[in-house]
Amino acid sequence: MSDSRFICGYFLVGLLSFLSACDNSLEDDKRYAEEKTIESFISTNKLTYTKSDGVYHIATEPSYGYEVNDGDTVKFWYVGYTLSGLVFETNVESVAIEENLNTEVRSFEPLRVIAGETDLITGLKRGLLLTRLNQTSTIIFTSDLGFKGQIVGPIDAWSPLAYDIEVIYVNGKGIQTEKQLLEAMDLSSYNLHSTGLYYKYLIDTSSTRPVSTSTVYGWYKITLPSGEVVEEVSTLNATINLSETNMGAIKKGFMLLSLGGSAEFIAPSPMGYGKKGNDVVSPYQPIAISMRLDSIK
Repeated sequence: MSDSRFICGYFLVGLLSFLSACDNSLEDDKRYAEEKTIESFISTNKLTYTKSDGVYHIATEPSYGYEVNDGDTVKFWYVGYTLSGLVFETNVESVAIEENLNTEVRSFEPLRVIAGETDLITGLKRGLLLTRLNQTSTIIFTSDLGFKGQIVGPIDAWSPLAYDIEVIYVNGKGIQTEKQLLEAMDLSSYNLHSTGLYYKYLIDTSSTRPVSTSTVYGWYKITLPSGEVVEEVSTLNATINLSETNMGAIKKGFMLLSLGGSAEFIAPSPMGYGKKGNDVVSPYQPIAISMRLDSIK
């Protein structure tokens, strides 16, 4: 009798494990199919995206503002919709009116949250951490990060969701610390660009300057304000494709240089190594850059 109970118990555990594996497989298949739908939507609209933690991010109006980080206070405008174009939520009054949403039950002011802490649907909580100050973004995610199998208002079950987001305010400990570092530096001989980049021309003899899609030949060296070298190009006349350059300070720095010119820059972290830093550069660490433009392809 005890053997029979053991066999039945073993069979039941095995059956439950099998059913659980099937459920996981079905969830994976559903997620995969939704990701293909999302990627088709992105491709059809000729958008460029990055993907992190299951969330697709498109910077529709890029910015060099501070990145949203866990614990930051954030204010933003948003429009939530399905990939079929059905708008289901917004705090933008003109959009609510246009989409015939009930304006009496909605608050038309920027949504204020603590990033990573305020209770938002998972995809929106994760997606917000991919955005920046003064940037307009679209974030898209599969239904397992949204409402899953629930039917919410006009939203069908298992619907991928998209949010257009415009971040208008970001503040946190890291940002405040960096602002104090910049205030302590002597930047009186530098000009301040609208992107937040400080620049000082050493040689500026031409009106010919590269654009964001240019390939240039030149040299640069990145250091900490203390002088410790972070990165330096290995040759004196290196080939640098600005359209493929990820660091904002390098891209914008070369665009500010004249042909044959050179300059020094101080870049705040949003234009450098950002909220994460790297092995040498701390999070929210300003960097110094020396740069020379030899020629433009």
